[in-house]
Amino acid sequence: MEKGKSIDALMRHIRNDHNVSINGGKNKKSLMNMGYYHGYKRYRFIKSTKNIQNFDDFSQITAIYSFDFEIKRIFYPMIILVETSMKNRTIDAVVTRQNSDIESIYKTKLTDYLDYDRNSNDKKEIRKFRDGIKGRLDFRSVMDQTIGYNYGKNDALSHFVHNSKPIPLWVFFELITFGQFGHFISRLSKEWRLKVSEANGLQSASFNQNGRMLQNIVFTLTDLRNATMHNSAIFDANFNHDGIARGLKQFLMLETNIEDITFDKIIDYLILLIFVLKKYGYSKTEIKAYVRQFESAKERLFKSIPRSTYGSLLGMDSNKKIEGIYSFISRT
Repeated sequence: MEKGKSIDALMRHIRNDHNVSINGGKNKKSLMNMGYYHGYKRYRFIKSTKNIQNFDDFSQITAIYSFDFEIKRIFYPMIILVETSMKNRTIDAVVTRQNSDIESIYKTKLTDYLDYDRNSNDKKEIRKFRDGIKGRLDFRSVMDQTIGYNYGKNDALSHFVHNSKPIPLWVFFELITFGQFGHFISRLSKEWRLKVSEANGLQSASFNQNGRMLQNIVFTLTDLRNATMHNSAIFDANFNHDGIARGLKQFLMLETNIEDITFDKIIDYLILLIFVLKKYGYSKTEIKAYVRQFESAKERLFKSIPRSTYGSLLGMDSNKKIEGIYSFISRT
């Protein structure tokens, strides 16, 4: 069995086998801090190990690493604001003048399978009906497991269980992940999906006829959230493996008047976060501050890595997109 290499041996390996200049105590500390296997090796390629970049100096690797760390620092509070605001608006829409406990909501509102005709001759319609039932049953399991796991650990939940009272939606939302929240939205009937969409500022008649746009936003941001929270690499937007709904891309381009939003570049996730925060009424000053921070990180990266690598990461139209973001924020 091959024995592990010391940090000095790894530096020699980088110099001799990768032809990357790395010397001195400063670089040694930087390599130790970022790590070789999940740091240096990851930041050498974009999206795929087949796409290794032609770096010749370790400073270029540290520039990618620093950019990745910086945008995670920028995105983290934005994601928390989006998640909290989205859940609060959804609670308000679902429980106002309605039974507010999760059990009643499950029985009367998480019924998207009824949007489809089980007696239809259309195989796609039948499949959607069955998929809806399966999704609803899966969410039932999520409910039971979440409540069982958190009983005795969450004071609010334990209070309602001890007193044999129904568990309010707000308590349940405190316990579930952002992705599970997306599945909650997806299981709502069309009537309630549209109501929740309206409460979250998504009134587009052309792109949200079935009320699925909100869940598309949640699922798109979930992988970004998870990668950010778990300190995985996000610089090359290689974290979303389930794909992005085509309608969301078109919707976002229409709403922001920014072209070529594909979510293949990390800047497109900034656009989505800014779009949602503006919908929720956060101030222009606060939102622009996030954009300026991203812009500064982007400019530092531009000065530190080969032009071809920069183009692959952010696109040669990134300045145009930044201008488009500022224009969108400034619109009334």
